Amino acid sequence: MVSSSSEGSTPGSEKNRTIPEKPDVQATKPFTNKNQATQSDSKITRLSHVIIKSTLTGVLYGALFSIPTDLLLRWKSPLYRSFGNRIRIFYNTIVLTYAASFVTETNVRKLEAQMRAEEAEKRKKLIEWSVEHGVYTGAEEGYYPEKK
Repeated sequence: MVSSSSEGSTPGSEKNRTIPEKPDVQATKPFTNKNQATQSDSKITRLSHVIIKSTLTGVLYGALFSIPTDLLLRWKSPLYRSFGNRIRIFYNTIVLTYAASFVTETNVRKLEAQMRAEEAEKRKKLIEWSVEHGVYTGAEEGYYPEKK
């Protein structure tokens, strides 16, 4: 009879165990590179949320600047008053777009730095786990510790 307990398992089976974390699923959404294993649905979702929130926040910041300056220019500048609505709308659109793109770019860079830090921490934990369980010895990369 074969025992189903873990005590009767072979010593080498301890090394073959995997980390109990759920593996990151590759991206299935459109407009993503499906061949790239670093893209996942969770990362793409986080990125899209950051982009949407940052764009809306940037538009609000741009509106806080463009509306008062538009009113001030209409009040003080005879040249600006002579422009038609197209030029005024163009001015407001440029200010709103600039603010939205600036805030979005800043927040996307922060998210990228945060994701890199998370990946580095995950790799560090994986290497620590591998060393702890004897799966990783360093010899795979050509490192042989000096014998004393």
